[in-house]
Amino acid sequence: MSLWSWVNQPEELKNFQNPLFEANSLVIWPSVAPQSLQLWEGIFLRWNRPSRYLDEAEEEMKRIIDYNRFLQDKVNSMKKQITQTETEGKVDEVDEVDKVDEMDKVDEMDKVDEVDKVDKVDKVDEMDKVDKVDEVDKVDKVDEVDKVDKVDEVDKVDEVDKVDEMDKVDEVDKVDEVDKVDKVDEVDKVDEVDKVDEVDKVDKVKKVDEVDEVDKVDEMDKVDEVDEVQENP
Repeated sequence: MSLWSWVNQPEELKNFQNPLFEANSLVIWPSVAPQSLQLWEGIFLRWNRPSRYLDEAEEEMKRIIDYNRFLQDKVNSMKKQITQTETEGKVDEVDEVDKVDEMDKVDEMDKVDEVDKVDKVDKVDEMDKVDKVDEVDKVDKVDEVDKVDKVDEVDKVDEVDKVDEMDKVDEVDKVDEVDKVDKVDEVDKVDEVDKVDEVDKVDKVKKVDEVDEVDKVDEMDKVDEVDEVQENP
């Protein structure tokens, strides 16, 4: 019977395995430096120690190996969970992206609807503005007509005022003419009165002259009488 057949049994092989060994697919290049060489005390000095310590060391080693396997299994399980989570996360991300795309499409549709509503409102506002402009134009036209009517009325009033002023001017002219005529008549009357006064004055002067002449004649007569008396005492 081969020794290796017995050693390679799983329950026996674990007693000969290094618990700190890590499998590596690359070529192992051991260090042959003197400071790297260590004595395998567990093999070469195993009879120099009490068996109690060896059993404790073996139990501790087994416990460490089992714990290492537990940790390795846990690591593998966590890796699987992480992979599943990443896969689910990618699926969720895809779902979220789809949802975001749908939301974006809905938002775009809402925006389009809002734009349509705004366009409709703008059109309505434009129609209202056009109606208002038409009303304003109508009001402006009415105002212009009213203004024209008022201007016509003002023109008529101005014409009436002008006619009244012309009438007044004519009346004033007539009054002035009458005043002038009156003044001329007064002047004529004054001239006539002056002429009459002058004639009276001339008559008076003539009368005075006549009286003077009569007086002179009387005096002459008296002088003649005196002379006659003196001549005939």
